[in-house]
Amino acid sequence: MNSSRGNASLVLLSTALMLLVIAQLFFLYVGREYERHLQYLRAEQLRLLCFSAMESLTGKTVRAGSKQWFKTVLYPGEMEACVSSTLTVSDDQCVSCLEVQAECNSERQLLRQVKFSLPKLLQQEAAQCGIISSTEVVGAEFLPQGTLYTGGREVIFPRAKDCAWQAVTELPMDVLRLNGLCRRFYYLDDYRGVSFNSGMKIYGSGLIAAEGSITIADGCEFTDDVILFSEQKIKIGRNVKLPHALLLAKKGISVGSGCRIGGVLLSGGRIEFTGSVDFSHDENLVAGFTSVYYIL
Repeated sequence: MNSSRGNASLVLLSTALMLLVIAQLFFLYVGREYERHLQYLRAEQLRLLCFSAMESLTGKTVRAGSKQWFKTVLYPGEMEACVSSTLTVSDDQCVSCLEVQAECNSERQLLRQVKFSLPKLLQQEAAQCGIISSTEVVGAEFLPQGTLYTGGREVIFPRAKDCAWQAVTELPMDVLRLNGLCRRFYYLDDYRGVSFNSGMKIYGSGLIAAEGSITIADGCEFTDDVILFSEQKIKIGRNVKLPHALLLAKKGISVGSGCRIGGVLLSGGRIEFTGSVDFSHDENLVAGFTSVYYIL
């Protein structure tokens, strides 16, 4: 009888201990899940603060350097958060990078936007003439009648590497076909240049700055606003469509027959047309390019 009671007591004790361990594990799990959820919530709150601050700065004159904008309190926990910004500008004023940062204790979110614009004097000239070369324009007879161009005037460019601030540093063609340019900056430091394959259709706007030449094969089409910037040459094949393009090449631009180009062509070297080209001047493109906001 006593033995049975003792066994029952041991069973009850073991069960109680097991339930206690399970309860501790449960509360430990709940606590960790709560911490994960709180961390996720805090990151989302900081991200929203970054986007809100960036939107409020759009269109405003922001001076170079760092500035603290405001402080706020995040819930749950009544945690203080601080929002600040940093604007970095290239020496020639052509490329600027605006970062907005939101911090709460050790947690931080950083939002970035990059802008590119031509030098003011070049903007004014390109607003008047859609084709400008420092040396000569060859094949002007292939352009639509009345097209304004100028040759023999020095064209001063920004540097391609100034566009490298947090730019995407590679441009795989398979990814490009699927995702497009996604309104980002791309900096390619390979001096062998970059080539777009025949018949490619490239969606989305973007800026591509390359240390080497940019080659666009026959039949390619860029559907949206694009800036192509080469330290060497831009070579365009036949029947290429660039309806909204700003082309900058320090050592020359060549354009094949049957192309349709809307925008502005600027080069420190010779600009050459080898056949009939449907060209229209789009002065709106000289205003520059602004990347999408992106979280780092």
